[in-house]
Amino acid sequence: MEALVSLLTRERLLVELLVFKLVTLRQLLLTGETRFLPWASEEVDRATTAVRDIELERAILVTALSDERGLAEPSLAELVADAPEPWRGLLEEAHAGLRDHALEVQDLLQATRRLAEVGVRSLAEAMGEEVGPALATYGPTGRPDTVPARRYEQVL
Repeated sequence: MEALVSLLTRERLLVELLVFKLVTLRQLLLTGETRFLPWASEEVDRATTAVRDIELERAILVTALSDERGLAEPSLAELVADAPEPWRGLLEEAHAGLRDHALEVQDLLQATRRLAEVGVRSLAEAMGEEVGPALATYGPTGRPDTVPARRYEQVL
C-alpha cells in the first residue's frame, strides 16, 4: 500500500503540473501571445505524456495489489475502501486530490479548446474566409455546433 500512496502522490503532482501548463496555454491565448503557443502546446503534450505514463504505472500496481488482496479487478476507489488503516486514510486523501485535479484539467481543456476555436474562427473571418465545418466549434457529441464566432472575452 505504501507504493500506491507514493505513486498517487507523484501522479497528483504530475496532474497539477498539467494544470499549470494548461493555465499557461490559456493565458497565452487570452493575451494573444501567439509566438509562444507552439512551446506551450509542446509543454502540455509533455505533461500529458507524463500523466499517461504514471496512469499506466498505477494500473499495473492496482492490478498487482488487487491480486494480493484477492479482489477481482476493482477500481481504485474499491481498492482504497478495502485498504487497512492507516493506508485507507492516506489513499482516500491522495485519491480525492487526484480526482479534483482531474476535474480541473477537464475544465481547462474545454476552456482552452473553446479559446483556440474562437481564435481560428476570428482569424478566418478577418481574412475574409468562410468558416466551414472544419473550423466549426464541436460540442460534446462530436458534431459541429452552430455557434457564431465570438471574441475571447465572450467565451469565458
